[in-house]
Amino acid sequence: MIIRLLATRPDAAPRTALPWALLCLAALLLSATAHAVPRGTPAEPGSGVFLMFDDDGQEVPATLLSTDVDIHISGPVAQVTLVQSFQNEGALFSEGRYVFPLPEQAAVTGMTLTVGERRIVGEIQPKQEAKRRYQQAKRDGHRAGLVEQRHSNLFTTSVANIAPGERVEVTLHYSQTVDVQGNDFRLRVPMTLTPRYQPEGDENLSGPFHSPDSSAAPNMARLRVELDAGQSILPPDSGSHDLDVDGARGLYRIHPSDGLVPMDRDFLLHWRIANAEQSRGSLFVENVNGEHYALVMLTPPSHPAATRALPRETLFIIDTSGSMSGASIRQARASLLEALAHLRPGDRFNVIEFNSVHHALFAAPMPADEAHLQQARRFVTGLKASGGTEMLPALHTALTMPADAEYLRQVMFITDGAVTNEDGIFNLIHRRLGSARLFTVGIGSSPNSHFMRKAAQFGRGTFTYIGNLQEVSKAMNDLFVKLENPVIRDVRLTLPPGVEAEVWPRRIPDLYASEPLLLTLKLNRVPEYLTLTGLTPAPWEQTLQLPEGRQHPGIARLWARNKIEALNDRLALGEAEQVIRPLLTDVALEHSLMSRYTSFVAIERTPSRPLDEPLIRENIANTLPDGLAWPATATGVDRLWRQAVVLALTGLLLILVFRRRRHRGQE
Repeated sequence: MIIRLLATRPDAAPRTALPWALLCLAALLLSATAHAVPRGTPAEPGSGVFLMFDDDGQEVPATLLSTDVDIHISGPVAQVTLVQSFQNEGALFSEGRYVFPLPEQAAVTGMTLTVGERRIVGEIQPKQEAKRRYQQAKRDGHRAGLVEQRHSNLFTTSVANIAPGERVEVTLHYSQTVDVQGNDFRLRVPMTLTPRYQPEGDENLSGPFHSPDSSAAPNMARLRVELDAGQSILPPDSGSHDLDVDGARGLYRIHPSDGLVPMDRDFLLHWRIANAEQSRGSLFVENVNGEHYALVMLTPPSHPAATRALPRETLFIIDTSGSMSGASIRQARASLLEALAHLRPGDRFNVIEFNSVHHALFAAPMPADEAHLQQARRFVTGLKASGGTEMLPALHTALTMPADAEYLRQVMFITDGAVTNEDGIFNLIHRRLGSARLFTVGIGSSPNSHFMRKAAQFGRGTFTYIGNLQEVSKAMNDLFVKLENPVIRDVRLTLPPGVEAEVWPRRIPDLYASEPLLLTLKLNRVPEYLTLTGLTPAPWEQTLQLPEGRQHPGIARLWARNKIEALNDRLALGEAEQVIRPLLTDVALEHSLMSRYTSFVAIERTPSRPLDEPLIRENIANTLPDGLAWPATATGVDRLWRQAVVLALTGLLLILVFRRRRHRGQE
């Protein structure tokens, strides 16, 4: 357009053409920089359907995608089948590629590739071997599927040699434990992902960068749930979707009222035990190939008698980056204002906000008196979302502030967790936490819950998820009940004589009000009972009896998943990869689990693409989370560079215009 515009003015003098050219150049640079992909933009595909190019330069539509999710819940374990359907609407053979999230505690246990009537069962392989086999099959014209883990809760599906007009289904199976808070049970199924900020120098998340078309129709999904709670519960509900619920007591069939739903927010399901003061300890078992596995679930009282030996010093860290725009920043502000209201006379506090840079409200923690609280409320009310997500410097500032032994330090971190440098942050928390506790508050329609949960684990605190503004008051009130004091300290597991077990997590955390203890065990033989002891502060003890006969599928793989997670934690804290890799690979292969070192690969034996026909690649887009605009984040350097370009060109243009007017005046 620029060349054509200039070419239509052959009679124009150079003085006239130059301003036109500068205007067009400014517009071009603005457009280019606005759509460029800086380091602070997402590292995954976003919303919309992409148009790709084949070898002849012809545009073809990207592969379409539909999703079916079947969920079977038995007690505390959910077994999920996820089916993703791809169709090649172009005229050439293609390779489809799709990035998608799963729960951070998911144990991915199987993968199947279906093409027409042909069903190809995937095999678990060491990651490099699986990729080599897939690439070879792709070159040889065989239909093939590959599922790889990129992060603990982020996966990539690739499907090669899809014929024109052909439909391919990739089926994944995974299991997970549900979240328990007192008598409340919650399941969250990720449906999209918040674009993650990649700090300068961080290469943890490799892969192509794509700008989405936010005007395109969202991906759609169909969800079905069968719930067997194992006891009488109130009818389930959801904070994310309207539900149709059929059943009674502890058995229900559930699906969204709209049938197909847009994949722009996570699916949330909640149920509550009926007529119970509090949950008691439970023990679930599974026998696999002669091995014995168990899951211990213990929930302390919902309303403990809190004792506060020390006044509290609370450091609030709030994320104001671009990915927190829209509904997320409103939830974050409301959460922080609610938290400030829970401070008591004698407490101290500070507020640190961060995006591309970070800023502390006070140079040091200040008394929670009315003057300082009023200043903080004004500060929080004025916070807006923009810029990058430089989380590490903000956390470093909070964790290295001088501590006072007369105060119990607690750090409350409010964010969507949309970063890629997770291991570096975990390492910082581990090294700098000291005697403090870190509590994370997840914000938005699709937060990075793996990061939030693990940060709280390393911080010896808890993770709270807030899905909408209506949940803020109750969620923050429940969190501050936990902040008062742990309910049970120094928890220990005692086994009967002759019984040995490998227990994960190896270090049993303190228990907070309504926060469950979940332990997975591999046992040399099945015991009749297990005993848990601790301090409340008085000595406390509870014995759990083994249930007779009933098996709970998925416990063995949850144990293996927890062991893999513990090995990943050792990597995050700096242990050598050559030590961890074989240990992790062995347990993943033994239990057929996907991990950072293992992948699922499925290959059809008969070639489908003639070797003389080209193969194009198509990236299938995710739908952006509800309320999030694109681009979600940008670095301060990118923003300043664009502003500098615009100011320089504008100034040059004004100089030229001024000179032209002066020249005319002289004539």
